[in-house]
Order: sequence, then C-alpha cells, then structure tokens
Amino acid sequence: MALKIYSCGIERTGFENVTFTDSSPEFLTWNDAVKFADERNAILQSAREGLALRIEANGQDHASDYQLTRTAVAYVKVDGKWYAAFDDSTNKEQNIILARSQEGYNAHKSNNKWLLPKTDAHVAGILDRAEKAGRIVEVKESPLELATKQTGEKSPFGQNEVMQAIAGDVAEPYAHFLNNKGYKNGFVYTLTPESLEQLGVTNDNAEMRAVGLGVSDYIYGLVAGNQFDYNGRARGVVHVGAQKNSSGNKEVIEFLSKP
Repeated sequence: MALKIYSCGIERTGFENVTFTDSSPEFLTWNDAVKFADERNAILQSAREGLALRIEANGQDHASDYQLTRTAVAYVKVDGKWYAAFDDSTNKEQNIILARSQEGYNAHKSNNKWLLPKTDAHVAGILDRAEKAGRIVEVKESPLELATKQTGEKSPFGQNEVMQAIAGDVAEPYAHFLNNKGYKNGFVYTLTPESLEQLGVTNDNAEMRAVGLGVSDYIYGLVAGNQFDYNGRARGVVHVGAQKNSSGNKEVIEFLSKP
C-alpha cells in the first residue's frame, strides 16, 4: 500500500489542512528537532499529528521510529494532588518546546529536571490553555496498561483520560491500529507522585517534560515524561488556516495555577 502523504497532507479526516515534512534522517534531541522543522519553514509535529501520520504511513518514512513532538507536559502539585497539563500550541512564541527547547535541553542534561515557577509566562500559558481545552489530568500510577480492543468503537486505551489529553480524536483510531497489529494492550507513561516529589515539585513550580511516541516493536507505548535531552525522529508540519485540536477530557480544574 502506498504511503498516503501528498503535498496537501494525509488522507485522514481532521487533517485536511495539515502538511507533513519528511522525517529527519537521523535521531535528534528535542532542541535539534525544533531546528529541523524550523529549517523547513514548519513546526515540530504534535503527538496527535504524529500518531495520525504513523497510522497512515504504516511503517514507512521512519514513522514507527521514536517520535519527538511539540506536545509539552507541565507537572504541577495542587492541594496535595499531582496533575499533568498538556499543550501543543502551534504558536512559536506560546509553545514552550518551540520557544525554549534549548533551555530545556540544558536543564535536563545538567540537572535531570527543568523546574520553572508557575508564574513563568510559558507555564502559566500552558496551564491556562490546558484548562480551557480539558487537557489536565491527575497522575497517579505509571505505566497505565490499557486494552486496545474496541467495543462499539470504544476501548479502554482510547478512552483513557491521559490518552484523550494527549491525542484527542486520534486516540481511538490509534487503539484500533495497535489492535490490528496484534497489540492487545497499550501503555501510557507519566511521571508519578513519587518521582515528582523527588524532583522537587511543589505548589509553586512545575516540572516541564515532552511527549514522545514509542518506537518500532514498542509502538504501543506513549511517554509523557521525556526529558529534552532524549532523542528520536523529528517531523515538521505546516497548518493551512486554523486547525482545531480535539480533546476528550472536558473536566475543568480551575485551581491549577494557584499557589
């Protein structure tokens, strides 16, 4: 089957206005992945876009290699609970990965953490956009092992609130894709309360991470806790007109930006 990538994008509903670049020929760290896309007058793919491309590509053009994305995760603590806020704004000034990936790379390479105050403009923006889009979830245990088999076009993997926050309307198609490949379960990795405690996350700050998409024989795993010095394939996207970002978790947690 030929790879369904044309100059106008991929043949998938919801991506009519998205054009994908070729994959990077080598594995890159997050800061270099952002540069790769920028050099092609594009921005780094989101997790949702990367999964959609992977489904259509079916292993071609390195689509099943580990994928780096512009989907950022801000881990915060509020009232004794731990939350992950997801954001993949297409705005180069608003998106912390597009704007500050080099800073994140330096922090993670040197200290294994990138703690920023909640008052940081990018962190505050992530929390605000994630709240409005319903992309904030409480984190507890990790990994989450979730069945990909669908009943009535719904599966535990595709309906999981973390998967919905990451991939929105592509979560169920990806569950179907994995199940057809023989993967009965998918795995979602986040940081845990224990790891966040060890990193020094308090009520006043956030640990910044990025979402990566599992590799080859581990395409059933999504990692929402990547450090910026990790590496994988990069792919750029160009949006023609406004592109709606669908999200499944509609709960609004208004207090996440509070001290």
